[in-house]
Amino acid sequence: MKEKQMPGDQPRKNMVFYRSEDAVSLDDDGMMSPPDITPAVYKTHDLSPMADGNKVTVLFKGDGPDGFSLVHSWFGANFQLPRHSHSADCLYYVLSGEISMGNRVMTAGDGFFVAQDAVYAYIAGPSGAEVLEFRSATSFDMKVADKTAEQWRPIIEAAVANHDAWVRQ
Repeated sequence: MKEKQMPGDQPRKNMVFYRSEDAVSLDDDGMMSPPDITPAVYKTHDLSPMADGNKVTVLFKGDGPDGFSLVHSWFGANFQLPRHSHSADCLYYVLSGEISMGNRVMTAGDGFFVAQDAVYAYIAGPSGAEVLEFRSATSFDMKVADKTAEQWRPIIEAAVANHDAWVRQ
């Protein structure tokens, strides 16, 4: 039975479609506040090689702060994320490639859950990785736990070593 709609009522969205070709970058969308990287890291390292090692797009963003969101992340071979946390819970699903978290390797079909404010990091495998990120939030932050230039050294070294391969992909 269909409910009678009163004047001024907003129609309820029972179904919303999205297309990957319409996705915008996470940076352009503004869904995630910029990461809080310590100035000492910028003074010691050139972070620009990292930019070609990842592409993160917003596939779906629901209405309001508690709406669902879906983000697609592509990481090039051996891309290393710094240790970080987000202000929203997230459920991750590996689409392709592999990621390593410590001695745990996850491949296509595997996933993991990270509670808000829990610190984590992962490294994309030798063929890279594609990951879906599901959240019940349309806005969140990124707090970087790796604060020193020394903690960033292996991350930057991996970016420099793999940069040419990332650009060719």
